[in-house]
Amino acid sequence: MNFLDRIAARTQGLTQSEQMLVDYLVSRQPHGMLDTATVIARKVGISPSTVVRLFSKIGYDSFAEAQREARNEIASKLTSPAQRATLRTTGEQTLQSVVEDSLLLDIDNIQATRASMDMAEFEAIVHILSRPRKGRVFIAGAKNAYGVAAHLHTHLNMCMKDVQLLDTQPSTLADNLLWIDEHDVLVAISIRRYARTVHHAARHFHSTGARVLAITDSPLSPIAGVADHRLLIHTASNSPFDSFTALFSLCTALVSAISWRRKKAVDALLARGDDIWRKIGTFVEGN
Repeated sequence: MNFLDRIAARTQGLTQSEQMLVDYLVSRQPHGMLDTATVIARKVGISPSTVVRLFSKIGYDSFAEAQREARNEIASKLTSPAQRATLRTTGEQTLQSVVEDSLLLDIDNIQATRASMDMAEFEAIVHILSRPRKGRVFIAGAKNAYGVAAHLHTHLNMCMKDVQLLDTQPSTLADNLLWIDEHDVLVAISIRRYARTVHHAARHFHSTGARVLAITDSPLSPIAGVADHRLLIHTASNSPFDSFTALFSLCTALVSAISWRRKKAVDALLARGDDIWRKIGTFVEGN
């Protein structure tokens, strides 16, 4: 439950000072919670301890937890890192609290992604990627999502053949789409701010009859509209940038499921890979 839900569920048992605080925060929700407890108390005309006590009374572990929630709610409506930069921290935070907030948000992102997972969609995507096919699997991501696309490509390439990382540079995208046909599959990864080239690629695959599998952060994202199947992830962060932790975790889950479905073939491929790595000395042995 968010702040308003908690207040609605607690209609009795508030002191006069706590009710004054509630009225102040509700009228300024969620921005009113970005100030420190001391500043809020001064504006309302109550003590800082009353601020802390109210949030404990309505079910928060701390006032800091409520502030994280408020910052995330505001940040979810902002697209630019420059806009979100002012929401990162308050001057009273310590380095340790910044680190703890970041790690807790990533835990929340993974839990929220898991809780909202559409297993039918996940199953459909694993089935499409695991089954024998005539065409190729392309993975596309641009800007910040490029690193995730490269990560997924590295591991899927060890699970099946004909997996390619699609070059989405504007100058070469059209050339790279030239030979796409209905037998191919695109795994498109796009998180706000949504990359135009990934959207163009997804639309082209869709127009040829190829399957489009989307991993994104909103059912309203551009690639979600042309996808045959989609998976959604949560990206809350206390930095100016979205967190990709849940996105990497979801990619790991996909690779795990595909390698489980194709266990015999993947075991053979990994053994072949080990042999090649050993022959060409890919890795340096540790002490």
